[in-house]
Amino acid sequence: MKNFILILLFSFSSSFLFAQKIDLGNPDKSYQRTFIKVIGQNNKGIFIIKSSSTFNSKQDQIRLRDNKAELMLVGNNLNTIWTYSLTNINAEADIQDICIFNDSLYLFYALINKEFNKNELFAQKINSTRGIPDTAPILLDAITFDKKRNRGMFYIKKSKNNKSICSMYKQNDTEDEKLNISINVFDSTFVKSWGHKYKTEYYDGVLFLNDFKLSNDGKAFILTSLDLDKKLLRDKKYTLNVCSPGNDKIISTTIILDKYFINDLKMEIDYINRQIVMAGFYSELNSFSSAGITYVKISLDDFKPKLFTESFKAKFLNEFNTERTVNRGTELINYYIDKIILRTDGGVILLSESNYVTESTNYNSYYQLYTTSYTYHYDNILLFSINPNGKIHWESIVRKNQVSEDDAAFYSSYIVNLDADKLNIIYNKYIRKSTDIISCTINNRGENSEKVIIKENDNILLMPGGGKQISADQIIIPCIQKNKTNFIRVTY
Repeated sequence: MKNFILILLFSFSSSFLFAQKIDLGNPDKSYQRTFIKVIGQNNKGIFIIKSSSTFNSKQDQIRLRDNKAELMLVGNNLNTIWTYSLTNINAEADIQDICIFNDSLYLFYALINKEFNKNELFAQKINSTRGIPDTAPILLDAITFDKKRNRGMFYIKKSKNNKSICSMYKQNDTEDEKLNISINVFDSTFVKSWGHKYKTEYYDGVLFLNDFKLSNDGKAFILTSLDLDKKLLRDKKYTLNVCSPGNDKIISTTIILDKYFINDLKMEIDYINRQIVMAGFYSELNSFSSAGITYVKISLDDFKPKLFTESFKAKFLNEFNTERTVNRGTELINYYIDKIILRTDGGVILLSESNYVTESTNYNSYYQLYTTSYTYHYDNILLFSINPNGKIHWESIVRKNQVSEDDAAFYSSYIVNLDADKLNIIYNKYIRKSTDIISCTINNRGENSEKVIIKENDNILLMPGGGKQISADQIIIPCIQKNKTNFIRVTY
């Protein structure tokens, strides 16, 4: 099954439809702190990865050392067809990513070559029918290092049309320790199309990679920011960097607001309107609070940016009078950009969530050691519809209050289902074994309505971060059901 394409069309119907159908698979009795992610699906079924250690938040990166990890194929009835242990690849490997590329399942893993002091990246195709490696691994890339240097990690990104795929890594230069960024782009058969290593003027710990996209024509777009000092009053200096096959230098466009701080940005490639769009928050005071919306458009033809800002309205800010704010309630804190969704007219939908972590350290007199506990707070979700001129069309608030301890927050947050004229947000009401599961629908006017789709007495706890929308009207979410792992499918 080819990847489906969702285009957010905002019609003018304001009715709410809660015609969800909930399907459950067969519970797996082997639950012992298992983290699960849905990778995607093809005509063979739905691909799942299970791990006894948590995933890297940016990609499906996991270490296989001291870790039980396996791939699964689940049929349309949500029953398991096959399971493959990833330690069969190599127990010393680090999984860099797993994705469906050209309708096939590929595993990308890194392995240290001790003889040549290289961290090598391989692509391994998995047979969808039999659940075993289909071909010999393909060597794609390598990071050369000496024994004292960071061995690095690879970032994998595929184009939207599924015709090319890219590997990227950053590494300190051997001469002056400044960062180099390496890009290699491959076609659908993993033949290298082009590659460059770009030298930057910044050191590791100063230059940060915030977002990364590969366009359909093989260009790499990298959104970076700078952290020039450790003070809260700092300008992150966001820059869009364009890497293309015919140029051994990066084309950079700096994104700066006069008198304001840009605090958080996400980007998407808008092919319909031939532009890169970015959206996030800005502050009048510092680099961690939010006074309003930043919206940036950069034409794919001339790469000239157009920047827009709009402050939060007083009526909107009054909705947060019980939360921590700064500057007499004019700026929000702890809200971070999750994603932006393209509108066909050139505008975007911006999704943000409040989250923060607190920690406490206690001395255990029996074991005579200190233990640290982490408490995760995941609160309200904010949605903003932003018009092409940078003006806020509407804003919407999904109220929630999720608190958990020492669970890597894998049961917190939410998952979103995109429909033609509405968004459906699903989340656990509480982070405990028995909780109501809420679905909140936001229509094209920003109006929202909530409904309990799974009741507390069903004893189900979702893993929202592991879920995925697999078709235009279906979403698969792993869950814990009575101390057993399982999956639910929500059909709209």
